[in-house]
Amino acid sequence: MLSDLGEYEHIKEFNPKVKKLDSVHNNLLLKFNAGDKNYNFNCFIHNEAQEYAESGQGATYVVFNEIENSDESIQSEIVSYYTLMSTAIPYEDKVKLDPEEAKSSGKEYDVEICGVSAVEIKMFAVSKKYQDIFYEYEGQSLPIAAWILKDIVNYTNSLITSIVGFQALFLHSVPEAEDFYLKNGFKLIEDSMKPLYCVDYDFKPMYLALRNIPI
Repeated sequence: MLSDLGEYEHIKEFNPKVKKLDSVHNNLLLKFNAGDKNYNFNCFIHNEAQEYAESGQGATYVVFNEIENSDESIQSEIVSYYTLMSTAIPYEDKVKLDPEEAKSSGKEYDVEICGVSAVEIKMFAVSKKYQDIFYEYEGQSLPIAAWILKDIVNYTNSLITSIVGFQALFLHSVPEAEDFYLKNGFKLIEDSMKPLYCVDYDFKPMYLALRNIPI
């Protein structure tokens, strides 16, 4: 079914169920395909996600679309997966020195390295079948990827008051996804922020404040 604008394809049924990686059979994981251009995302869920979990580097969640058939059987297929890990976003904070300290040190400000506590979305990929597909719910029509991202934000936000405190979500965006994250509330890292080095360092760092960040 096409949208009213005739531009995007919509699906009528989307019933997402999120499962932890260790509850999903490996044969199902091997069927996940985000497309040839997203080989690294395929390789991660096929070969590396379990190792990440066991080593404490990141917890992976798999999103299924579960549709009940007319014979009451359940049709289930992987839509997406995402990996969460703890991190911090370092930033430089300038503290103005009192006149006596400034005179003796020869500088007006002292620079302190502080940090914003955060959860990093280390990996986030959508199956090729569900890419650029929209779903309408309660009068709002969004891409499947955006619905899942909203769920990630809601889930992590709920952890702040019940499990562990942190202030923001953080990620490194591949070039083709930068506009997507910006449209969904993420911001480019501030000039004073100095993200920690990682294998994704060359990609665009972004964050979403879940609580007030006093920078």
